[in-house]
This record gives sequence, structure tokens and C-alpha cells, in this order.
Amino acid sequence: MGGVNSGRRPSMHRGTVEHVPALDMRALRRLGFLRAGECVIDTLFWSNGNLGVAEARVRIDLSDIHQATLAITAQTRGGTIKQRIAIEAAPCRYGGHRFYFLCPHRGYRCEVLYLVGQRFASRKAHGLTYASQGMDQLARIRRRQRKLANRLDGAGLTPRPRGMKRYALANRLHTLKGEEHVLRAETLRRMFAPRRAR
Repeated sequence: MGGVNSGRRPSMHRGTVEHVPALDMRALRRLGFLRAGECVIDTLFWSNGNLGVAEARVRIDLSDIHQATLAITAQTRGGTIKQRIAIEAAPCRYGGHRFYFLCPHRGYRCEVLYLVGQRFASRKAHGLTYASQGMDQLARIRRRQRKLANRLDGAGLTPRPRGMKRYALANRLHTLKGEEHVLRAETLRRMFAPRRAR
């Protein structure tokens, strides 16, 4: 998997997206920060479990949607971050606009920017990967179970689902527990199965 003389390009892996602060356009939309024709100034907090990691002052100027920007100022251990990020407004078919960040390094649209060093940029610009890319099948199933359990409990920014959505999520969680049980049993069977003589 990408070793010496394997023919695969060397990886520029610099960490995972789960371990760095992020600016998520979808979260900003849910929090009411994106108001066309207005300028919103507020404070964002990032946390890792119960420990506060960072906070930043954010100014989102959508008064002219053709020249929309986000200005962020934050104090971190590495120093002060001051960055201005362009926002692109894409018109929707039935009216209104959908907003995207323009990656400061590569210039393409993205909905999430990650803080590495002292700069926010896209995942590809920073060379970040997802935690699930380094997991085996059993670890991926357990991670999906934790995410579903958190959604059912209403942890995070999304509200706790109700009605049929809650029922469907509970069914998916039950199915994943069954898959985990089968996969664990299969792994143990392979580990302790007697090897056939050649």
C-alpha cells in the first residue's frame, strides 16, 4: 500500500480532518450566520470533547453577494490568525443563493476549510485525510455506530431526529451491531482455525 518501489505516488498525509479546527459552511448556515444582504459578526468556538480548543471572531459580509467575504481573527498557541476568505454565491433554481468558500490556496469551491499551521484552506490543499481511511472494516463499523448513537442522542449541531427518521436510524444502528458481531466472529474463526497442511 504505497511502499517503496510499489509504483504508487508517495502520500503527503499531514493529519486527519477530525483533529483540526474547521470552518463549515453548512454549520454556519444552520447557526444563522449566512444572511444575504447583511453583515454578521460573531464568535465561533471549536471544542475537542469537553476541552475548549480555540475561539475566533468571525465577520461574514454578504451585503454584496458578488463580493462576499469572511474575515476571521483568532488567537492560538502558534500566534494570531488574521485571514480573509472569499465566498461565492451560486444562484439556486427556485430562488435564493447557496454559498461556498473559495479555497485560498487552490481557488476552487468548497464547503469546509481546515486550519493547519496558521491558515485555513481546503482538505486537499493541506494534504489531510479522513480517519476512516486508516481503519480496518471492524473499526469503520464501530465508528459508524458511534456516529449513529450520537445522532440519536442529539449530540452535535444537528437536532435529535423524531418520528420515522428516529426509527430508521435505530434500525440502522441495530443492523450495524449485527454486522459487527458477524465480522468479529469471522475474524476470530480465521485467527484460530487450524491451518491446512500443504
